[in-house]
Amino acid sequence: MMQHIILCGGSGTRLWPLSNQQTPKQMLTLFDGYSLLQLAFRRNRFACNKVMAIVNEQQAAMVKEQLEQAGASDPVCLAEPVGRNTAAAIALAAFATDPETILLITPADHLIGTPDKYAMAIETAGILAAGNYVVTIGLVPTYPETGFGYISYSGHDVLRFVEKPDRVVAEAMLAAGGFLWNSGIFCCKAGIILRELQQHAPAIYEAAAVAAAEWKNTGVLSRETMEAIPSDSIDYAVLEKSNIVKVVPTQMDWSDVGSYEALADALSRHYQYCNHQAVFIESDPHKNIVIGKDKLVALVGVDNMVVVNTDSALLIMKRGNGQDIRQLHQWVRENRPELL
Repeated sequence: MMQHIILCGGSGTRLWPLSNQQTPKQMLTLFDGYSLLQLAFRRNRFACNKVMAIVNEQQAAMVKEQLEQAGASDPVCLAEPVGRNTAAAIALAAFATDPETILLITPADHLIGTPDKYAMAIETAGILAAGNYVVTIGLVPTYPETGFGYISYSGHDVLRFVEKPDRVVAEAMLAAGGFLWNSGIFCCKAGIILRELQQHAPAIYEAAAVAAAEWKNTGVLSRETMEAIPSDSIDYAVLEKSNIVKVVPTQMDWSDVGSYEALADALSRHYQYCNHQAVFIESDPHKNIVIGKDKLVALVGVDNMVVVNTDSALLIMKRGNGQDIRQLHQWVRENRPELL
């Protein structure tokens, strides 16, 4: 059995105002009463007998409660007073685990609609990880996405990592074949990832060792100790430099739920979602998404709309403009920070 490490970062930017700093998207119970965090835990129970969540300290209590509600017994929450990206989070988890333990490291906020294909990929990754490889899950791309990193591969061999491409490059890679989306899910022994960090990112390794020792001794991480860890992603710090990385290609149905369009698509395809307290006059309920329960929302003669009704704000957006939420979030940060 493996140990599940759930990375629970996120600042609630891309789905504001539905998500915010206190309740990022992985905590929203929109998916048949479950959150993305709870789905991530439940999806990996078949392979993992322990779970540890790396969380923002503001969200630690809520994460622990949701994991327990989903059936986790004695979940461990390692609470970071300040985020230092995925390399630091994974280093802390690895230091807190027996070196021979295989870690299955997943984001908390991904949605996977084909559990059978996912399970097959994880089982293969576990076998490779037992052979002292660092294994990432690669997704067969279905369109020329410019927001994801790509992996050039042959079989299980990683040939190179490709940064987020522009549209022309993404289309060329899709046409050529031999490229995968980098899912951000990977698997390795705790001791192996620490060895690779020590070799390729020694500053992160050494500072994380100090922080992990502090956590083991006191049960908490201080801001000063965390801020001493250089901030970098595990991709840049290790995966792109290591010569022991393998990949497991899969065609599973996957989404990072990174926009309202993606959320609407996921809800309509996989979950019994209804537009709460919404009425449609000369509007198609299947072409609109309304989220919010506190007041009636009426759409008259309009389609392809996203309406998000929360205590703090009302968002009305045309579908297709989801990437503009970052610009909106920045405006709110500068002008109405109390709403974040």
